[in-house]
Amino acid sequence: MLKNILDTIDIMPIASTLILAALLFVVPAGRLPAQTTPDSLPLRVAYDDNYPPYSFKSASGENQGIIPDQWKEWSSATGRPVTLLPMKWDDCITVMEAGGADVLDSVFETAERKKTYDFLPPYAVIKVPVFIHESISGISDPKDLRGFRVAVKAGDASITELRKSGIDDLVEYPDYEAIVKAAADSAVKIFCIDKPPAQYYLYKYKLDRSFRSAIDLYTGEFHRAVRKDRKPLPDGSDLYAVLKAGFDSIPAAEYREIERRWFGSAIDSHLDPAVIMAVGGSVAFLVCILAAFTLILRKQVAGKTRELSEKAADLEASERKNRAFIQTLPDLFIIMDRECRYIECKTANPELLERPESDLLGRTPEEMGFNPGFVALLLSSVRQALDGDEVVVCEYELDVIAGKRHFEARIVKMDKDKALVIVRDITAKTIAERKIKDSLLEKEILLKEVHHRVKNNMQVVSSLIQLQASTLRHEEDRLLLSETQQRIKTMAQIHESLYRSDDLGSIDAASYIGAIVEDLKLAYMDTSGSVRIDLELESAECSMDEAVPLGLIVNEIVSNSFKYALSGRKGAAMTVLFRKNADGKQLLAIGDNGPGLPEDWEAKANSTLGLTLVKLLAAQLKGELTITRTNGTRMELVF
Repeated sequence: MLKNILDTIDIMPIASTLILAALLFVVPAGRLPAQTTPDSLPLRVAYDDNYPPYSFKSASGENQGIIPDQWKEWSSATGRPVTLLPMKWDDCITVMEAGGADVLDSVFETAERKKTYDFLPPYAVIKVPVFIHESISGISDPKDLRGFRVAVKAGDASITELRKSGIDDLVEYPDYEAIVKAAADSAVKIFCIDKPPAQYYLYKYKLDRSFRSAIDLYTGEFHRAVRKDRKPLPDGSDLYAVLKAGFDSIPAAEYREIERRWFGSAIDSHLDPAVIMAVGGSVAFLVCILAAFTLILRKQVAGKTRELSEKAADLEASERKNRAFIQTLPDLFIIMDRECRYIECKTANPELLERPESDLLGRTPEEMGFNPGFVALLLSSVRQALDGDEVVVCEYELDVIAGKRHFEARIVKMDKDKALVIVRDITAKTIAERKIKDSLLEKEILLKEVHHRVKNNMQVVSSLIQLQASTLRHEEDRLLLSETQQRIKTMAQIHESLYRSDDLGSIDAASYIGAIVEDLKLAYMDTSGSVRIDLELESAECSMDEAVPLGLIVNEIVSNSFKYALSGRKGAAMTVLFRKNADGKQLLAIGDNGPGLPEDWEAKANSTLGLTLVKLLAAQLKGELTITRTNGTRMELVF
């Protein structure tokens, strides 16, 4: 018979020694006939050898459990011999696909397997939980496993279910016991094992307190399956029908007895009636005491219940408010860890995300291949926020679902290793700022051109006045036109300064006053050549409204000194001072060492254009004008 079986599975791709070793562990199928004929060759049944209590090795190394016992009953009921082939589950699949077995037991029905196999009705409902180490929390959904490594059994149906949820970091072990051993050695922190063998091995290796069931991945059912392309049995019957009829013929009591044998049953209680009465009396006494306490505590419980209900209502209202708040804001709210891994993401506008939310969670920007510059900026900013207590702000440009956008991110520390990143789309603002900047640049160029042309036109007017003066016969008339020409040059100097300034709204007073004095030196070269001029000028911003009257005042005072005070005088000297006082006001002081003003100068001042103009300009500046005639003449203007 062994030779016939080996001949049948000769097409198997695995080594014949593996088949031979499996056959050595054959469990006799009940009351088999002493002799078998070619028409009654044993059915070969492959199943998982490590799935307690359905299948596992005894202390002596023999396979035992619910599956072997049910097949013994089937063989006894049908009179057909059975050869049991317990082996590693992935080997079961390989042997079955190669034709080395007639029946595949302990198999879950899946869409992929239904293409190859016909499944008998299920005989056991199996929950498939995911177990996590006690040090891990926050796993309430299969998607929460993203980013974690999960241990699974090779060939198990759970692999397909995990991959449906986007869990690809899987490490495969040959059987469930190998997974639990790895967990005992701390090599595994999360694993997926069917519930019955999980309970058995976790208690066996004393890990029942270190690991807990986090979620039920799915619920499966144990089936027996045969190939769709099977051939009829030697007697012409169909294998599927023979199997189903055989298992249907086994009494329900026999199934219950097999399950009781391996799952166990409740311990019978045989207590003395006197003991029962004593215990009952004690319980009744305790009930009376507890009833008294219950009356006292009931009010407290009711009060606490109302308080908890109110808090729950407040929390629910707060949650609704937060959801509404997020829905009305255009921002993205992202929680990241120190490695910028996406932990949570909330937004009312998912088109501003780089990828769909399901692709982001549990992964880092670097893992998703984002722009290296953006990755470096985000990583640096998040770590800066986690290492400090301030809000970190950064701007960046990124291609998102909606296209290229410009963003501003504000990052704040939540706890030691988590940061809240609030991202706002500032694309419209950035475009507007660029347009404003370009517009201001155009206007700046235009204003500079205006100042340049005004200066040139004023110089043309000055030249025309000079030509007109050259035609006059009387010196007094020529002098009047010369003074007018100098005033025009002074105003032209303002436009020259503004044309050369980076700030079109103001000029530097020191440079401006110095330029006016230099122009006057050239205009009165005959006199100024022998005059020592000391300039003490501090830099200060001067607006257009201040520059015109200030320049004209300097022009009038300095030109008067050259014409009347210092002309023909030996050792002539002039001082021009400009500075800001401690009270914030500005001081202009011009003095010379000439003979000074006559005693009746104030009476004559109203009849002269120069001093009248100076007083009017000082009033325009809202300044205080002081003229002294000690050791020459000194004019001070504070404004």
